[in-house]
Amino acid sequence: MPVFHSDDRGSFWQVAQKGWGEINFVETLADKHRGNHFHKENYELFFIVKGQVEVTVRSLKQSKAQTFLLSAGECLLIEPYELHTFYTRMDTQWMVMLSEGIAPENPDFHKASEFEQLIGRPLPKVEAPAIALN
Repeated sequence: MPVFHSDDRGSFWQVAQKGWGEINFVETLADKHRGNHFHKENYELFFIVKGQVEVTVRSLKQSKAQTFLLSAGECLLIEPYELHTFYTRMDTQWMVMLSEGIAPENPDFHKASEFEQLIGRPLPKVEAPAIALN
């Protein structure tokens, strides 16, 4: 998904153009877990800068979880109501972009236990934001 260009000067990745409410740079040590939550409103894009991360995603739309292995230069888009958990196989640097951002007074972070309660209920309608992914 990212646009990539390389020449004698180095490399360039265009990860996103516009429409993101929050962009974070994250460093995580090897053999650590992050996430294990979902968002009701936010789309979240993860772009791996350096390292390797295993991502497990469980959606209300599917009965089984999916696991992805992401390395430098790869990305994954997480949609609302997708429970996502990360395990870093090595020291990892990544960019995390959220469509709306996290409001401190009402953070759009929801625990795995709440996700389990939603299984079997209709998936709420959430409109995709007007974001450019390339």
